[in-house]
Amino acid sequence: MSHSAAKAATQNAQNDSRIEGSSFGSKEDKGSSSLPGFGGYPVFQESTYGGLTYQVHVLGEVSKPGTYRVPASTRLAEVLQKAESITERGSQRRIQIRRKEGGTREVDFLSFTMFGNLDANPYLLDNDVVFIPLRQKVVQIAGPVKRPGSYEIKNEKTLKDLVDLGGGFTPGVGNPAMVKIIRFNHGVKEVLEVENVPENREKFEIENADVVVIPHILTEDKKFDYNLANLPGDNALFYPSYEERIFVLGAVGVPGPYPYSPYYGTRQYLTLAGGLTKLAKRRKIVVLTTDGRRIKAKDDTSINPGDSIIVPEKYMAPESLLSLVLGISTSALGITTTVLTLTR
Repeated sequence: MSHSAAKAATQNAQNDSRIEGSSFGSKEDKGSSSLPGFGGYPVFQESTYGGLTYQVHVLGEVSKPGTYRVPASTRLAEVLQKAESITERGSQRRIQIRRKEGGTREVDFLSFTMFGNLDANPYLLDNDVVFIPLRQKVVQIAGPVKRPGSYEIKNEKTLKDLVDLGGGFTPGVGNPAMVKIIRFNHGVKEVLEVENVPENREKFEIENADVVVIPHILTEDKKFDYNLANLPGDNALFYPSYEERIFVLGAVGVPGPYPYSPYYGTRQYLTLAGGLTKLAKRRKIVVLTTDGRRIKAKDDTSINPGDSIIVPEKYMAPESLLSLVLGISTSALGITTTVLTLTR
């Protein structure tokens, strides 16, 4: 066989190896195509250095919907990362993967991100459509649990299921004490109470839009206003778990936990936290002690392990205030925070 004939045969073999929606030898540059993709969304292409590529369409509640060309070994998590994650309104528990041959698979992606279940992070096929629907039943849990926040519930039915979803209790949980469940029936707010013991947690059924407040040992003897809509920002209280750290929260450059030093006062910890922001209420800074006392802060105020230095802001947006009420936990820093308001 001549050299030219061999070259032609090789070229034909490469052409025959192409399959619909994917190709060998693709060397596309990363970026957005000038042509519209599936449903008019842009096509995002990625260099694969000669590997097999698939075309995957990501639609619904993601930050960057569109058509993506990805390596054939790509899993769901990687495609969602390319689409810049699921939006706040999007469901992690009912993601639909629609195959081009027909049929739809529903995936509980939270099972992968929270518990490492690989079955909930499947490989994708060529021309799959990944659709992120809106969240459906959502409940919120605040207080001394490892992952306080809002959760879409799927198979969870009881208070125990919700606590497990939140990672279980942390040190500082009031036990036994009364768990508060804020519930709205036909627009009317109810505050239900359930004693925090195992048999009650297994029996009490949660409902859509419930807000569950787990008691903390620092607050179980106090009375609170559970009217979330009228919560005044200046009276927000933070209750971290006991530990050898100081928590600097609010209008500072870098809020978070800092190592305890017996030689430091309020001024030194504020400096460690990047100083006060322009929105800080300088005369309203307080120290919240581990026994629940609230002390007006001075430069030489004595700070003890587990204390929190709170720097209020001059203005707090409603959405930020609501986030505080629901007990945001900065899990990466190991802070578990409950925010409640004392009734006047």
